[in-house]
Amino acid sequence: MIYTLGESLMDLIFESDSKIIAKSGGSMLNLSVSLGRCGLKVSLVSELGDDIVGDKIVNFLRENKVDTKYINRYVHNKSPLALAVLDEDSIPTYSFYKPYPEKRVLKTPASIKKDDILVFGSFYSLEESIHNYIKGLTEMANSSKAIVIYDPNIRMAHKIDSEQTKKYLIENLAAADIIKGSNEDFCNIFGNGDDNYFVSELRKINPEAIIFITRGSEGARVFSKDQNCYISADSVKLKSTIGAGDNFTAGIVYSIKKQNIAKNDLAHLDSNALMKMLEYGKGFSSNVCTSYENYISKEFANSLIQN
Repeated sequence: MIYTLGESLMDLIFESDSKIIAKSGGSMLNLSVSLGRCGLKVSLVSELGDDIVGDKIVNFLRENKVDTKYINRYVHNKSPLALAVLDEDSIPTYSFYKPYPEKRVLKTPASIKKDDILVFGSFYSLEESIHNYIKGLTEMANSSKAIVIYDPNIRMAHKIDSEQTKKYLIENLAAADIIKGSNEDFCNIFGNGDDNYFVSELRKINPEAIIFITRGSEGARVFSKDQNCYISADSVKLKSTIGAGDNFTAGIVYSIKKQNIAKNDLAHLDSNALMKMLEYGKGFSSNVCTSYENYISKEFANSLIQN
């Protein structure tokens, strides 16, 4: 089973002043839908209100074979919204509306099995009101010998200024078997630098993790303890970059399943296995950028299933 933990919301995407597109969104939701479309067993841990927006999101998840038993629906509460305005390069600027209740509760699995996968990330993973649930789930995953994947997705450096938030960020990085982030994420965490600098800083926190660094049109690189692999970016006609990073992570997860990689294998992966993870990450990410969907197309997913 693949468990994903993150925020669920409705994305309202402003392509122009006259065109608005509504899509179910959130980093882990995007990833979950892509994996569900590929036929993998995936369950999303999240929160929604009991309104019509929440109904639409839950129904959409179920249509895409994502298990929703761990989505908490708050009674008499609205679901979160994100307004995304695309610039001329199809890069979004967000405004968020999150009417969570004062007391928040996550429904989490009672147990996680060996070699299951837990994926989490974004600012959601740094929120104090749900920190105990997140820490409890990552600790359970590690003690069960499940694979833990963390995507920090830190797009604004000022949001990690507080000592408490930095503490949570370091805890999350330390808990992961695989860390995936963009160069922008790592610049916001560690300051300006190249990939080798980011890896050296991450190694101070987590000496063992496999580290993926994406650089948009400049490609992506993966670092293990003794391997270093690079892949160039595809040239595609961009419609929206929303979900691109989330789906790079989805491609990594898909590759782990496709290659039957267990947690104990991670420390010994050769360059061929790591390159396959990069290739699937790039493929998933590129596909998402060609539409206004936040997830891979059903056609792309079916092509993977048939191969």
